[in-house]
Amino acid sequence: MQDFNYLYTNCFEITLELSCDKFPSESALPREWLANREALVSYLEQVHHGIKGMVYDENNNPISKAEISVAGISHDMTTGVDGDYFRLLLPGTYTVKASAPSYLPSSNTVTVGPAEAIQLHFYLKKAPKQSLKGKHHHGKKNISAHKASLKLGPR
Repeated sequence: MQDFNYLYTNCFEITLELSCDKFPSESALPREWLANREALVSYLEQVHHGIKGMVYDENNNPISKAEISVAGISHDMTTGVDGDYFRLLLPGTYTVKASAPSYLPSSNTVTVGPAEAIQLHFYLKKAPKQSLKGKHHHGKKNISAHKASLKLGPR
């Protein structure tokens, strides 16, 4: 489930196993919490590293399901219904691209430090509509030529 959620829903999940005892007694739980509290809180604080932001159209409307990709990392994220995203990243310099259907993509280079997440907003412009001028409509000649090329194979 953890792999599925990360790959298909952008959700991180972990399973913490603190001992070999699968079902510790209730009286043992406060001791386990005290022994691991500092490490758990420190781990939770790591979600504040990387980049976060919004993806908007040119009228400042949020774009849901926009794709956020980081060059060199083969796991893209998608924005939420309100156009928001968050991407965990180690300190370093990254090229980040936002794209969405019917919009021109936008890229930025950002340097992530060891402190809190860097805000990186994207404003996507509508892609120009494709003109039908100059496009060939398949008449009988084009279909015949296409059939002939299929019979002949690649040249």
